[in-house]
Amino acid sequence: MHLTFFSKAQDDCSRGACHPTVGNLLVGRNRQLTASSTCGLNGAQKYCILSYLEEEQKCFICDSRFPYDWYTQPNSHTIDNVIASFEPDREKTWWQSENGLDRVSIRLDLEALFQFSHLILTFKTFRPAAMLVERSQDYGHTWKVFKYFAKDCATSFPNITSGQAHGVGDLVCDSKYSDIEPSTGGEVVFKVLDPSFEIENPYSPYIQDLVTLTNLRINFTKLHTLGDTVLGRRQNDSLDKYYYALYEMVVQGSCFCNGHASECGPTQQMRGDVFSPPEMVHGRCVCQHNTDGPNCERCKDFFQDAPWRPAAGRQDNTCRPCSCNGHADRCHFDMAAYLASGGRSGGVCEDCRHDTEGQHCDRCRPLFYRDPRRAVSHPYACIPCECDPDGTISGGICVSHSDPAVGSVAGQCLCKENVEGANCDQCKPNHYGLSATDPLGCQPCNCNPLGSLPLSTCDVDTGQCLCRSYATGPRCDECSVGYWGLGNHVHGCSPCDCDTGGAYSNTCSPKDGQCECRPHIVGRSCTEPAPGYFFAPLRFYLYEAEEATLLQGLAPLSLVTFGQRPAVHTVLREPVPGNPVTWTGPGFARLLPGAGLRFAVSNIPFPVDFTVAIRYEAQSAADWAVQLVVTPPRGREYCTRRNPQPKPPSFVLPAAARIMLLPTPICLEPDVQYSIDVYFSQPLEGESHIHSHILVDSVILNTTQSLGEMPPILRTRDLRGWERGEESILLV
Repeated sequence: MHLTFFSKAQDDCSRGACHPTVGNLLVGRNRQLTASSTCGLNGAQKYCILSYLEEEQKCFICDSRFPYDWYTQPNSHTIDNVIASFEPDREKTWWQSENGLDRVSIRLDLEALFQFSHLILTFKTFRPAAMLVERSQDYGHTWKVFKYFAKDCATSFPNITSGQAHGVGDLVCDSKYSDIEPSTGGEVVFKVLDPSFEIENPYSPYIQDLVTLTNLRINFTKLHTLGDTVLGRRQNDSLDKYYYALYEMVVQGSCFCNGHASECGPTQQMRGDVFSPPEMVHGRCVCQHNTDGPNCERCKDFFQDAPWRPAAGRQDNTCRPCSCNGHADRCHFDMAAYLASGGRSGGVCEDCRHDTEGQHCDRCRPLFYRDPRRAVSHPYACIPCECDPDGTISGGICVSHSDPAVGSVAGQCLCKENVEGANCDQCKPNHYGLSATDPLGCQPCNCNPLGSLPLSTCDVDTGQCLCRSYATGPRCDECSVGYWGLGNHVHGCSPCDCDTGGAYSNTCSPKDGQCECRPHIVGRSCTEPAPGYFFAPLRFYLYEAEEATLLQGLAPLSLVTFGQRPAVHTVLREPVPGNPVTWTGPGFARLLPGAGLRFAVSNIPFPVDFTVAIRYEAQSAADWAVQLVVTPPRGREYCTRRNPQPKPPSFVLPAAARIMLLPTPICLEPDVQYSIDVYFSQPLEGESHIHSHILVDSVILNTTQSLGEMPPILRTRDLRGWERGEESILLV
């Protein structure tokens, strides 16, 4: 590709790449062209023309304090005089630097990025002995050299290769345009792309870097002195002959649009009274091919389906619109998506509407699914899922679209493992408690088959199973109160069957049926006495001696007191671990000979005859005697015979025994308050017995006949320490 590619405009963008017209970038940019030195800016200055032959006058005046005017300011030589104006007598205007300065620069500042073609400088004086051309692509922040020019490259630019370039963009020093001849009208021509080199890809980054610029700077570094000595050592008038002067400067280029525009406009909105020359090359591309930007360097919004590329030849590389199915107005290009699609589509839609999502807004967002009756571009193509969020895998998400290959149907709810129903709102059989926090959705009922009804399920909300009779609990795995043995019996739970006398209640252990027995009673139903204990008959009554009233004595009794008042008090005993307990109640009543005890009896249920048994512990080897007095002595109906009083017979209490059954029965009736007085004494055998005492434990009343339909009262009494013979008597 040669330079003509950039110099010829293609105004029809429909046939491929197109380019704006190439022109002089200086036209219309007078204020953007500056020079570091201009003669006469601060006042009139003299200058001379070497070998001037037209007139005898050799020296002239430069006064550039005001712009050039043919009539009023013909000696003004400001830099804007170099801009071609196509006026007659063009050689009467030029730019001129101050006398004797080697280093002078001219700078053009553009308002946008332009494509630069070539530079032409037409000099009024000798061409510079050395100069260089620079460019900037960042508005003057950094600079790069295009090319060096010098009469003697080795001396002026010792580090730069001199001679011809070997490729496009080679940085060399050229001596072609730096000779001393001609003395006027000489040109310096610089072409960015040397036409002698073939360019395969004019839009490669390297070529684009060469041809684009925002600023251009020409640096003159050395004057031709025609053999004069060094300027600093010459006479002052010799300085008047050496300076830089330009008739014309042409910066050929065009608006840079990457092949996507055939015309350009002003970069800023121009006022109506601002003059813009018709030949001016503007810097804002009027972009085609759906491109945008100052240089058509990007795709327009919503035309991001393919990567932006410059147009080249017949390939316009038009930016394609994103495919969002009418559900989005914005998109962006994603190279990963473009490559993944095999180069078919890289546009990713943004802010999809109508409950859609995805690269092309072609999928329904979570909790919605495609309506198979509507096109994907329909505003209501996506409709809400009707799934229970508690019973679905992902909080109510359903199948977004039908896929016959895998057998999925749009709108189908994805139920958790233990959930079923079209909307995933029901627990599977034998499950309950639909919950969002349960990863399986519902819990298994786990009803106990022994305690629940056959083929029954549990309550779907509470999990309560349907239990058999007498079974209970959420799983029917327990027996109701008063029943036991679930799993041990064919018919489920069985009654506890606790003995009403031996147990506190009819409540037993649900596992083994053990009832809660009263003290000293054992057995599952509390029907057996503990070892060392017996079941007293129903006609058995016990009265503790330590709870009786203490009596001083019965007179006249044998002369055992010798005029002294006996001492009577209670003796308490604590059980000793490992030793058998041989008493009832908390202890004993301690009595001296002649003392007695009064027992209050008021709990007789029926009129009946009782035998009296006395439990005691003699504290000496001598036997004791006992007398019994019952008050009142008679009953009203049943007990018509007199009880022993007031001189009852005396009975012997053997010292070696623990219990004595008196041979004379007594008759007692209900609803009568009885006092049974028992007096203890010892036969007078010597003074050694005066201070002996006896420990009385209790008095027992035992019926001698049946009590008929008397309510059952079951008690246990300690047998340990009783003699075997006496034990048999009590059990009669």
